[in-house]
Amino acid sequence: MRLSLWSVSGVLAILLSGCGSGISVRSDWDPGVNFSAFNTFVVLDEASGGAGLDQITQNRIKSAITSTLQAKGWRQVSDAKDADAAVGWQVTTEQRSSFQTVNTGWGGYGYGWGGWYGRSGMGMTTSRTTETRYEVGTLVIGIFDTSTEQLIYTSTGSKTLSDRQASPEESQKRINEAVAKILEDFPPAPGSASDSSD
Repeated sequence: MRLSLWSVSGVLAILLSGCGSGISVRSDWDPGVNFSAFNTFVVLDEASGGAGLDQITQNRIKSAITSTLQAKGWRQVSDAKDADAAVGWQVTTEQRSSFQTVNTGWGGYGYGWGGWYGRSGMGMTTSRTTETRYEVGTLVIGIFDTSTEQLIYTSTGSKTLSDRQASPEESQKRINEAVAKILEDFPPAPGSASDSSD
């Protein structure tokens, strides 16, 4: 069975800026789906168009998804044809910038402090703008009904990436925490609304 995971203009349109701690999460789902009818799942490989992760990192993400869903009472199967749901995922990265402007000097007080320092145009003032560039990584998890091949649930977690090298154990721990946070409210309770959290 072949599942078309998602188009960039579709699921990836819900990407957030932001950053387990510091992660920004947003979830959405089909309110007409009875999630209690789903019990088995298969985890798919990374969707095309992603960050092109190495196999070790891909395995860590798939392991985290598996353990998170198993903790919720779902059972993993090896073949999509035997699964109620297929879980797809994708990682993207994006360069972003923030700007900070700092003003210095005596200008900008109208006629000065109570008129003591003359008109502001006569004062000395300068401003300096600093650009800070940073990279945001986003993990999108999509859950599909295998009987219809339709997306029924999606959740996105975004975080500012760190340059600090992590051990293999720490990397797995971070990924486990991120996936647990992204799927924290899955499955959605009947009548609940889509939400976001930081």
